[in-house]
Amino acid sequence: MTRLLSAIVLLAALPPCLARAQARSGPASGVSYAAAPAAAPAAAATPALPAPSATLAPAPSATLAPALAGLRQTLIALRPEKWKAPSAVTRETQNNLDSIRRDLDTTLPPLLSTADANPSSLPQVLPVYRNIEALYDVLLRVNQVAILVAPDAQANALQHAINSLEDSRRALGDSLQTTAVAQTQQVADLRASLHKLQTAPPPPVPVCAPPPAATTAKKKPAAKPAPKPAQPATPAPQ
Repeated sequence: MTRLLSAIVLLAALPPCLARAQARSGPASGVSYAAAPAAAPAAAATPALPAPSATLAPAPSATLAPALAGLRQTLIALRPEKWKAPSAVTRETQNNLDSIRRDLDTTLPPLLSTADANPSSLPQVLPVYRNIEALYDVLLRVNQVAILVAPDAQANALQHAINSLEDSRRALGDSLQTTAVAQTQQVADLRASLHKLQTAPPPPVPVCAPPPAATTAKKKPAAKPAPKPAQPATPAPQ
């Protein structure tokens, strides 16, 4: 049983062509093989696809932080209830300001945390950009009222906060576009590399050298039996 397992292990370690020849001939006692020629050089390994390079993008919170901080300070100073506007306009303005505060305190922070975890991921950063877009639109409606009826100090502060948010919004949009262009180029490069690998000719199959001819050990001739000594003739009785 031990010899059989050893033979199986030996066959598994041989190259395929030698293993088949060994399996056909079988282990024969008294048969020896000369040293096998060196194996053919291995075929060149198939080149791997190029790894996509990481696209570095700034954290959205870092881009928006100065503008958002200035906006929070501006909202504290606004007093729409004292503006010289109709009650309906004042009520709508107050509702818009309350919506902006809820967005800054509740909706936007988790979106920024998700985007900051992977600023190069478009699906994670795009919700922040859409939120800033909506926030900017609401601010413009409040600013239209402030220009007409708010005190100059409050109107100017609000205009400055809007300008700052506009700059940050544009910077975030530019970052998104840069990331999208870089990732699109990476996909194009990967597809080109994959197409090159698919159309490249296959590497040559290594040819196994035939096994050397078996040499049978010569058997020693059997020793001839020694001739029996002749029996002496018995003299006839007289």
